[in-house]
Amino acid sequence: MTRARSLWIYAVLLLAAFGCQSVATTSAKLRNQEGNYELAIKLAQEAVAKNPKDAEAHFQLGVSYSYLDSVALAYQHFMKAKELDPEKAADADNNIQSNFAKHYKLGQSSFNRQDLKTAASEFELATKANPTQAVAFYNLAVVNQKLAETDSTAHARALAAADKVLALSNPTESNYTKALRVAGEELIVLHREDEAGQRFKRLIDEDPASYKVIEDIGTEELENKNFKASAEFLKLAAKARERVGAPDAKVYYNIGVSLYNLRKENPAHIDDAISYYQKALAITADDPDTVFNILVAYAAKEDWSDAAQWGERYVTVNPNDANGWKLLARSYTELGQQDKAQEAIKRYDTLKQP
Repeated sequence: MTRARSLWIYAVLLLAAFGCQSVATTSAKLRNQEGNYELAIKLAQEAVAKNPKDAEAHFQLGVSYSYLDSVALAYQHFMKAKELDPEKAADADNNIQSNFAKHYKLGQSSFNRQDLKTAASEFELATKANPTQAVAFYNLAVVNQKLAETDSTAHARALAAADKVLALSNPTESNYTKALRVAGEELIVLHREDEAGQRFKRLIDEDPASYKVIEDIGTEELENKNFKASAEFLKLAAKARERVGAPDAKVYYNIGVSLYNLRKENPAHIDDAISYYQKALAITADDPDTVFNILVAYAAKEDWSDAAQWGERYVTVNPNDANGWKLLARSYTELGQQDKAQEAIKRYDTLKQP
């Protein structure tokens, strides 16, 4: 075999390896230019069937599917075209971005006019047009969270979208922390509170100083009287604070409040609440609100001995609160110590006089 002959065969083999265009591929390109996208798909599929490495055929499939709004398939074929022929990367990326931007903008405009169902549909198409863009998943999570106000099935979709943001981004990005909040809220609604810690673990591990994000969620849940949720989030925040040497009495206090309000669900929560109140007192000794809450907690347990002890402590730090004397009188009455009970009642009556 002559050298020229061998070089010609080598060149042919190279063309095959890198995906030369067939007649079907060329025809598919022409059909796309004419707007006959269904036929273009048929021709390009024939080309790919004969030569799976035909980058142009994959690219033309991406173009056809883009025009037909089958953006997930378009993304798949544009990515394959890039893989097979790096020179097509720029064109493929431009088309992917165009598909993404189209549906993302439609999602935004729908959301702005409060057409939530359309917004959800468009943001979902944006995630399919380019599944690497966390921002579309975040918007999809937010829309589904709003839809869940009237459609409970949307909670799971909101959580799934938020989790996708967490997988695509890192704790230093704003969408990560915002999506983390959505995920946490949805887990609470779905009665999967224990799983919330799994979502927050990465944030805490990478940056324990970011406890403020978790703390804010817990505080808001407490204000909304979602006590189970507030207890879970505030415990996470407290642990993160401890790791960076920044324990906070208010956080411990709020955990105690949350747990105390869960006492009907489980009476053992009263003891848990007391332990967190005592952690708060270790930082701010004799804080009147904390001491009073411990008094109330022991009274709720009908542990009148400890209630009397904390009652005495409370009236020492806040002697002008009639409620403290009233509870102290009740404690001594239950203990059969009538003299002390009467003394406390007198103080109560004096403070209650106009």
